Amino acid sequence: MIQYDVVNGSLLKTAKISSVDGLSQVDNIIRGGNDLKFLEHPRLKKWLSLEKFIILGTGGATLGGQCIRAISASQNTKDRVMFSYNLDPRTLKNMLEALSPRTGFLCISKSGETLETISQLLLIMEHLGHSAIADRVVVVTEDKPSSLRKIATQCDFFCIDHPQDIGGRFSVFSAVGMLPAFICGIDPQRIRNGARQYWETSSHLALEGARFVANYPQHASFIYSDRLSLLGAWVAQLYAESTGKSGVGVTPLTAIGSFDQHSQLQLYLDGPRDKCFTFFLERQKTDLLISSEIFVPEAFSYVKNKNFADIFEAQHNATLKSLVENDLPVRKIEFSEITPEILGALFAHFIGEVIAVCHLMDINAFDQPAVERSKIITKELLEAI
Repeated sequence: MIQYDVVNGSLLKTAKISSVDGLSQVDNIIRGGNDLKFLEHPRLKKWLSLEKFIILGTGGATLGGQCIRAISASQNTKDRVMFSYNLDPRTLKNMLEALSPRTGFLCISKSGETLETISQLLLIMEHLGHSAIADRVVVVTEDKPSSLRKIATQCDFFCIDHPQDIGGRFSVFSAVGMLPAFICGIDPQRIRNGARQYWETSSHLALEGARFVANYPQHASFIYSDRLSLLGAWVAQLYAESTGKSGVGVTPLTAIGSFDQHSQLQLYLDGPRDKCFTFFLERQKTDLLISSEIFVPEAFSYVKNKNFADIFEAQHNATLKSLVENDLPVRKIEFSEITPEILGALFAHFIGEVIAVCHLMDINAFDQPAVERSKIITKELLEAI
């Protein structure tokens, strides 16, 4: 169960989240199930029997999947599933050198025209030979003419349809996130069930959160859980691409506790008062403690016989309290363990919250017109070489 509380800052309860335009499509996927029938297809089952998987995509195509992979309890699962989301040449070269005949590829692009994804797929096809990987590539893209769909048809890759009415950054509950979950050994329905339960019992928190965040130009996610650290990047894309339009927007920041107490906290406490803060704490249990007194310096005597979970949580509480004492707007989200259900609830909360923020700002949450210019310039630069 998620515990949600506003420590410092006012929230205003409003109508249920379902009243906000644009959420019905996401809600339909969360409550659905028939869209995952592809998991029973013989070709996909054969593909799932491969030993390792590389998931190709960028932005919303892979950020949710990376969050899901991070909570996997099995280190073996983490080792067998990797994501390729950038075009750094050295990283790509290392990836190619590590390929084996039992490596499968999942290629995700809603539009089927994403430069990074198409380039990565073409590189792998050239390296391995396209005829040798027909049964090793699965594609998730819209059911419409596109460059990726054309390649998939020509090479007989197995295709899964990306929902046409769901933008990439909102697509984690579709095959975009649920197939990576299945590869990682996580039942996709557990993630959806967590989202559905949140929707039914706690959806008002997303609207409350929207009223909290919309008052500030910057929002900082302060995450005290290494397994949840990638959620910051997922939330950042939601906020940046959805709200950053027409001269307004919420700039997303991410801090990882306790590490970023030593790199960002000074700014947060003594810098511009233009930020609101969300603290995430996984309340862990561990048998790690400092029991020997032989080497403990006197100045650190307060850590003797202390459990590391208690030390970690004390750092969280101290950082949060220091912001509250400085009269800064803070809320906290706590959970005893990061389960697939908890992650599903967090996905649902922030999708609802960001869409509601855009509703309050009177902007379209679902487009990103400004980035198209960068894509055009990139194409022109490459054509000129």
